[in-house]
Amino acid sequence: MPRPDRQILVCTYHKCGTTLFDHVMNKIGAAFGLHVVTRYGLVAAIPPEPDIVLLAHSLIGALPARPFRGIRVVRDPRDLWVSAYLYHLRTDEGWCTNTDFDPTPPITYPRIDYSTQHMPEDWKRAYLARLGGRSYQENLRARDRDSGLAFERIGYTANTLAAMRAWRWSGPDLRDVRLESIAADHDGAMRAILAHLGFAGAALEDAVTLAGTEAIARMDDATLAARPQIYSRTLSKWRDFLTPAQVAAFEAAHGDLIDRLGYPRAGG
Repeated sequence: MPRPDRQILVCTYHKCGTTLFDHVMNKIGAAFGLHVVTRYGLVAAIPPEPDIVLLAHSLIGALPARPFRGIRVVRDPRDLWVSAYLYHLRTDEGWCTNTDFDPTPPITYPRIDYSTQHMPEDWKRAYLARLGGRSYQENLRARDRDSGLAFERIGYTANTLAAMRAWRWSGPDLRDVRLESIAADHDGAMRAILAHLGFAGAALEDAVTLAGTEAIARMDDATLAARPQIYSRTLSKWRDFLTPAQVAAFEAAHGDLIDRLGYPRAGG
């Protein structure tokens, strides 16, 4: 496959297909000789040289100067909340297990996550103070489910939802993709995504095959157990995991975002 005439952008959020597309695009990059890079946190300027740029937090100061095709992966915000809570209970990511609460600036990773490194230092100091001398993960583990979910909702999840709400880029070259559509029909969804990103003919078929190796339905239990980002084979859990009161409170705070992304509200 020749070098793409347009740069490929893949924009995700925490617990919203980041690892999936990191694996898929790096496999495709290796097979086709394409240069793939991943950028975390706020990206003021997208580097023009790579063929494929993965933007792990969808925080973009400006779209690329060169022509591009891209996708933004979204997910039901209620599931994003539940998935983040479950993941943060067991991950070994440095920001989540960090016990260095020194407020001396500049406050950077791992005292905070990459997704909030651009925030003002006062905000970062308040974040460290809120942890109360325990890591983010220890805060979750010390709480029961209800209070842990409440801590998560106003913690990392709130930052992710704020980034989703602040997204302002649109146009025919940049398409939203629901993570749920990939879970429902991995090959069909990936075929549509990769075609949009510029793959065609035999190259498209090869790319779809490579992407298919990351389908959860095709993974055995041992492979799934080695993927801490995947809690279970069921993508959507909020209906069974959250209480009616939790759903109501969440929708009262974030119903606008649920509506904007096109997901029905509870009982709707």
